[in-house]
Amino acid sequence: MSQASKAALLIFCMFLTLALPAPAAAAGPAGALEGRAPLRLSARIPAAEEEEAPDEPAGEPEPVEEKQPPEGALSAPDILSGTTVIAHGMGAVGNLNTLNCLEGFLTQYEAGVRVFEADLRLTRDCQVVLRHDWWHADWQEGISWARIPTREKFVSSPIMGRYTPLSFRDLLLLMEEYPDICIITDTKFTDSDVFTIQFDAMLADARELGLTYLFDRIAVQIYNTNMLSALNNIYRFPHYIYTLYQDDFNRTESALRDRAAFCAQWGIEGITMESSLYKSAYGDIAREYGVRIYVHTVNDKEKARALLESGVDGIYSDTLTPDSLERKKVRGDTSVRF
Repeated sequence: MSQASKAALLIFCMFLTLALPAPAAAAGPAGALEGRAPLRLSARIPAAEEEEAPDEPAGEPEPVEEKQPPEGALSAPDILSGTTVIAHGMGAVGNLNTLNCLEGFLTQYEAGVRVFEADLRLTRDCQVVLRHDWWHADWQEGISWARIPTREKFVSSPIMGRYTPLSFRDLLLLMEEYPDICIITDTKFTDSDVFTIQFDAMLADARELGLTYLFDRIAVQIYNTNMLSALNNIYRFPHYIYTLYQDDFNRTESALRDRAAFCAQWGIEGITMESSLYKSAYGDIAREYGVRIYVHTVNDKEKARALLESGVDGIYSDTLTPDSLERKKVRGDTSVRF
């Protein structure tokens, strides 16, 4: 190639670079609560996806030293034992539910909630992000059930144009920053070939950040007895909850007893069911086996109070907070304060 041709090619490349639009900035906590210090989510894209320095040879990533939990760190059962409200889908923001966004978390956290249920989905590059489903095509531009995004596309696309989406990696960073919170997973899938990929990716995120100790503050929801065996072959997750929404549960006390006995046998700490399935007798059965009972999803505070009084240990809710469930003491009132 002649010198003139090389010069022309260089000028063309420079022109093309200048003509390209600037890359979209990753969605940050711009919609977060005012006055709050920015959260440390700078590590949201893993080192493997960052552009390498041109002079450094490619190779295996340096192993990350596992961090240690802070002194006096609580476990998932410690936090769950003192809670009555679990933020469904990381908590509502405005009048929108199950966005699983940073702003929903901040709103509920500041209202006193310390347990958060997170909906988890796989991206097209087999990473895990917080998303209830892909059907809401109006939530994030260019993302739908027919256009599953990569993780980078997902976290860089604000929800409803203003809310901050979160990956599982981001969730771990939040847990590190907020050592008093507990997460309950809702991973949606029951096929072992799918949830194996999902939990492998979650473990990879934790190991890359040196934060596997945070699994002691995560209660993994399982949907059938076989799932427990499969997950234990991936990693010995310390805490589980058995949820019945994909289980063939016939509402009999015998069926609940069978599941409570299974939980007691394998160290599963709780059972979750739809609030419409709950019977007051279930509370006594669960206590007999040392298992806690949770119900979902309840947004009416009087209904929530009635369930708590009848033996439920905690409720999943989009909007309720611990303060909203406290009964004010009046003369002659012997009601329980939740």
